[in-house]
Amino acid sequence: MARRKKKSVASRKHRWIWLLILALVATGVAIAIALIVPLHLQAITPPPEKPAPVKAPTSRTAEKTLSLGSYGVMVQTSSGKEKALTIDPIAVLRGHAPWHALTRSEDLFNSLIANPFMAFPQLDQVAHSAAAQNALSQQIKDNIAPTLSRLEPGWRIVRIDLHPVLQAPPP
Repeated sequence: MARRKKKSVASRKHRWIWLLILALVATGVAIAIALIVPLHLQAITPPPEKPAPVKAPTSRTAEKTLSLGSYGVMVQTSSGKEKALTIDPIAVLRGHAPWHALTRSEDLFNSLIANPFMAFPQLDQVAHSAAAQNALSQQIKDNIAPTLSRLEPGWRIVRIDLHPVLQAPPP
């Protein structure tokens, strides 16, 4: 078998020198590129929130108010005094169908409003508590919605405004 010729130590060093020079040149090029290319750090901010589009009533959609009468009851306040609580509920309706003016709407909805009004458990809080007002108006809305949709098709109840008044009892 033939013996291989050993490379000299000088030629092996020569190769490492070339690799070192090549690495230094690559590092220099990388540093030059980093200095030339500007780096601008920007804080990442969330995109601005777009407000929800407000649904404008179309020319076909109209809003009406309907007085539902006046209802009163005696309640006992937290201080123990008796006061007269009166509500004058007004239904706010939205629709697009022709409006048939309801005659004697108080008579139509009297029992549908008076019964939940008198049986409401937090009646003494209706005058000053928004939560109690919302609960009572929702109960009244649920009671009169089927009757109103039968009498006025194409109209729906948006909300019920109660207008509670707490005053001294009549003499």
